[in-house]
Amino acid sequence: MKKITLLVAVFAAFTMNAQIFSDDFNGETPDATTFANWTSVDFDNDGEFFEVSDISTSDASASPLDGMVADSDSWEDGNPNSPMTPDNFLILTNPVDLTGVSDGMLTFTFGTYQINGTFLEDRLAVYVSTSNDPATLITETPVFDDQIGNQTPADNGGENSAVDITLDLSSYAGMQVYIAFRHFDTFDHNSVLIDNVVVDGTLGLNDSAISTLSHYVSNNEMALRAAFPLQNVEIFNVLGQNVLSQKLSSNDETINIASLNAGMYIVKASVEGQTSSFKIVKR
Repeated sequence: MKKITLLVAVFAAFTMNAQIFSDDFNGETPDATTFANWTSVDFDNDGEFFEVSDISTSDASASPLDGMVADSDSWEDGNPNSPMTPDNFLILTNPVDLTGVSDGMLTFTFGTYQINGTFLEDRLAVYVSTSNDPATLITETPVFDDQIGNQTPADNGGENSAVDITLDLSSYAGMQVYIAFRHFDTFDHNSVLIDNVVVDGTLGLNDSAISTLSHYVSNNEMALRAAFPLQNVEIFNVLGQNVLSQKLSSNDETINIASLNAGMYIVKASVEGQTSSFKIVKR
């Protein structure tokens, strides 16, 4: 029974949901204003940016957040520019590709150093747009806009100094979009902290190109055929481990699976930027 349950869970993950982007900032350098996946913009040119903070070593917070986070401040101990009126952006450097999904979801952790429930008016807006230009973004309607104090009281030793936010991106399905965080309209309060950014969505299995995909397994070969050129194929075992990955280029492809052990596998194949997942049995 345990083996069947595991297989069903893994299969459902590959056939229904796909994680398109994620970043927990833990590969970043403390105090840096440059990020691996993001562009930090000082929109009001006051010399202050979103920067990397190591929340686990800070003596200013007992936050449930851990490791590296993206941090923008309106007050900072020891900063000669403090207090501040920030207008800072953190914008994805490359757009998120939602062309292969039928919907989308953005989740992130919104937090603060503040833990005494007093300075809670730091304001965060989140934009989803085909533009990564801050001057354009500020003319658009954000998908989220609120003060930290309306999301978490941050008043009991840090246990409530962060909250997970989930935003529906269904209206952006089929598009390539930028995610942008903006800390603004605040003076002399504390900070906004961003962590655990994830974009996922449901695979668009009914799209016309991918709906033409067919497969057949015989002995040590798997045949794939579609009305459009295939792009790549990946095979995963029931533990979710990638055991084969191959680039493709034609409508009719034959994949050698002789190296795989006998058993059940999950296959992900891409056609015209659309992805389908299905199970096969290697005998």
